[in-house]
Amino acid sequence: MMNSMFFKMWRSCLTAMTVAVFFSVLVPSAEAARERKVREGGEGAVEARRLLDKAKELMDDGDFDRALKMYQSIIEQHPKSESVHPAALEIGRHYSKKRDYEKAIQILKRLRALEPKEGEKPLVAEKRDWFLESLYLTGVAYFNMRRYPKAFPVLRKITKGYVGTVWANQAYYYIGMCHFAQENWSKAIEALGMVGAFVDPDSPAVEYMEAGRRFYVRVEDRDLPILARLKKKVKASVATTSGDKEQVMTIPLADGSTVIGSLPTAVGVPKPGDGILQVQSGDTITSTYTDLTDEKGAINVPRKSTVKVVSNGAISFMKGDLKSTAGAAYLGSPCFMLLLDADLDVSDRSDVATVNVICRYVQAASEDKGRSGEKVYVTRDQVKVSLKELGSNAVVRTGRFSGQVKVEAVPEGEVPVQNDAILSCVQGDEIVVTYIDKLGITGPSRRMATASLEVLGPLESRPVIAQDVVIDPLIRARKGLVEAEAYLELGRIFKSMGLIKGAADKVAMGLDRSEMVIGMEDTVPVALRHKAFKLTWELQLVANRYSGAMATCKVFNKLYPESPLVDDAMIGMGKAHMENGDYKAAISAYSQVLALKDSRVKGKAQFRIGEAIEARGKEAADAAKTDEKRQAVLASSAASAAQAYKLCAEKYPETTFASKAIEKVVDYYIKTRDFAQATTMLKQVFSDHPDADYLDAMYLKWTLVAFQSRDYATALEKCDALIMEYPDSKYAPKARKIRPTIQRKAKGK
Repeated sequence: MMNSMFFKMWRSCLTAMTVAVFFSVLVPSAEAARERKVREGGEGAVEARRLLDKAKELMDDGDFDRALKMYQSIIEQHPKSESVHPAALEIGRHYSKKRDYEKAIQILKRLRALEPKEGEKPLVAEKRDWFLESLYLTGVAYFNMRRYPKAFPVLRKITKGYVGTVWANQAYYYIGMCHFAQENWSKAIEALGMVGAFVDPDSPAVEYMEAGRRFYVRVEDRDLPILARLKKKVKASVATTSGDKEQVMTIPLADGSTVIGSLPTAVGVPKPGDGILQVQSGDTITSTYTDLTDEKGAINVPRKSTVKVVSNGAISFMKGDLKSTAGAAYLGSPCFMLLLDADLDVSDRSDVATVNVICRYVQAASEDKGRSGEKVYVTRDQVKVSLKELGSNAVVRTGRFSGQVKVEAVPEGEVPVQNDAILSCVQGDEIVVTYIDKLGITGPSRRMATASLEVLGPLESRPVIAQDVVIDPLIRARKGLVEAEAYLELGRIFKSMGLIKGAADKVAMGLDRSEMVIGMEDTVPVALRHKAFKLTWELQLVANRYSGAMATCKVFNKLYPESPLVDDAMIGMGKAHMENGDYKAAISAYSQVLALKDSRVKGKAQFRIGEAIEARGKEAADAAKTDEKRQAVLASSAASAAQAYKLCAEKYPETTFASKAIEKVVDYYIKTRDFAQATTMLKQVFSDHPDADYLDAMYLKWTLVAFQSRDYATALEKCDALIMEYPDSKYAPKARKIRPTIQRKAKGK
């Protein structure tokens, strides 16, 4: 007996100690927070940009796996750096190209952080482009997944908030295609007709054109529909100051009064009439369209527009053939560089560009500097390298510059001579080339382009055996997660069979593994810790330890506020409570989502609260002893649920749940015969959700509301709209049936 009591006391103490240790691991100390803040200082931002440039080189060279890992490391190791946004965008682009749309959507959500809050200044320049491209790629991903209702609000955010941008043009195209796929012909025509109708006047790039990119011409003329009926082709002429001339054939857009055309450009010697616009540094492109008759009656009036040719400089280390990117530099071998910048091609001769190349090493961290976790670099040697423009013709116009520097080992006991012709290095050093681009697509500016290489030993021609060594903690963490996942599945199986004790045992063993990984902190990648947290709260849910799961979620959200995992966990907890009939707990779980700072599923949570209120009211009504009491309970719960749905529609209008919430509110007003409020909500539906997939049902509701309000003209108008716009709708037969009655009332009969 005494032994049994002692064992119980010991186990209770052990459990308390485990919980204390677990939460001491989860909650970061002030010192750790300070360290992370230091890591995101100036040096951290520079390192993030360096990694970003390196990852871009790898991506361009087709080394996708290494590039993706490098982009991911930027997101994980430098979460406060601005480089996180282009890194996430590049990952999203890659997944979109690979048609892995779920992963693309998930990573692109990170760029939602760029969206200005109320009262903040609007986005400009590259930040605006990052944000809009992320929305565009998300909308296209939903389109390709045939999830059209989710595509509409994302694409409409672009067309409503950023009118006149190139992204709005492309968003209209996919809005039209979504309607086309759903056979909403009139809406498809309306949206597709907006494609190509805008040019962004505020873009700094509007007066510049990047050499090598496709050149577009857009012409607006109200006489164009007449020319189309006469079967006359509309064309524009394009000329450069360096002497090239081309004709651009156009095609009409939907409205008929706008045409567009394009042709490719290339850096080179002018070749008029070859279908390619050759451009050179400093060129101005003049586009000319002849207006046959202007508004004053004048004929053959030339209309001109000009843009300047610029080039965004890019530098990279290459192999000797200058066709593929170099993976490393080798002692005793030359290091080749390739610079692309048409702005430096200023003459017919082979021009010269100068870049700065340094060799640097990581300084041994002192006690103070070591705490920051940042690498401190020291320059070992530096040289200036002249790059010569490539080309074999008498006239050299390529904008491609190449050069090399010899890499030699530092002789023992000697100090490298700075700025000589040799770059002295030690194995393990890093070579960095820097080029300052003074003119780009955004105009005159000083933009730094860099590339880097690791220095390896001399090239070895003999075959060698290499083996990657994985650090032991990493293996232990992965093994622990695999085992925790297995115990999670076993726990679920035992629970489904009613074997509660067996499920609890499996959960305990799984928690031992997942909590071990959480406690490993910086010795394992962040992605593994994310997975460990997720397994922890899922195991706790299997054991019905909802408060513990909620606490784990809160700690995780504090550590990783940008992760979407907490959203899914809390929504899952709410769903579990709903299935168990514990509506109060479900509402509490969904309310926790609303309390999160950066949750992306607040609209869904608010809508689920409305559903939980309805379900709770129905349960209470079923328990009522009198019919009068039952009706009172139902009326009260319906009013509360309608208020919750209304909050969903008002606070989260861009979510897919907003339209469903409005439909619920409209039904409530119709049921309570508050036709004025119902009409207001119906107007909001068609204003805020023009692409919703239930507008045919809303047309019928509006018809009935207007009829019962004795507004017969509106009732007839909405009834006709339903029949015309949705002839194949399941509501169309009813509309056709009641139309004669509405028509008689409208005529006063």
